Amino acid sequence: MYKIFINDKPFIITDRALSGDRYKELTTISFSNLGTLMDQVRKTEELQSKGTQLLTDDPTSVFVEFKSHFTSIEAGGGIVFNSNKELLLIKRAGKWDLPKGKIDKGEKTEHGAMREVEEECGVNKLTIRNFNGNSYHSYKLQGHRFLKVTHWFIMDTKFNGKLVPQKEENITDVKWVNWQKLNLETLDFYESIREVLLDIKEKIN
Repeated sequence: MYKIFINDKPFIITDRALSGDRYKELTTISFSNLGTLMDQVRKTEELQSKGTQLLTDDPTSVFVEFKSHFTSIEAGGGIVFNSNKELLLIKRAGKWDLPKGKIDKGEKTEHGAMREVEEECGVNKLTIRNFNGNSYHSYKLQGHRFLKVTHWFIMDTKFNGKLVPQKEENITDVKWVNWQKLNLETLDFYESIREVLLDIKEKIN
């Protein structure tokens, strides 16, 4: 299964339909023809769309075809917890977010993810607990479609100094939040970030 966010709406390539409140408004389509794949992408881009579930016997092949229509950008990000089991959040362009950024050429993914946390938040003394998986979101720029692939790592830190937002990256706030009391339904997140945190909530409580 692959979850891609197109204009902050889910485009899910899966071999079985997903159920539950998170998916009830999605358009579900049985899919077998790669030639119409971008037609479904364009429909998902439309304002009235709530998102799409694409049902296929071979999600991996369809995802490979999907990626071929986009320029891929590799990024790394951190889901960072401190000694008080608080989660590190940033506010970027008016929305709450997780620290992340583009991986430099020749840089190891995990090193890039830690570097981005340090640069965007002023946090150091980081250690990686484990790799949590990838998220995907697409956007258009000057008529071209881009697919950002973010590699997420769960990290721990003993840092207890002052948090410093990287203002040149449009980050206006950085803060620690109580993980147990964090309400993912009410805070203003991008849906791709909300999905990452919902996945973490299912794994660690």
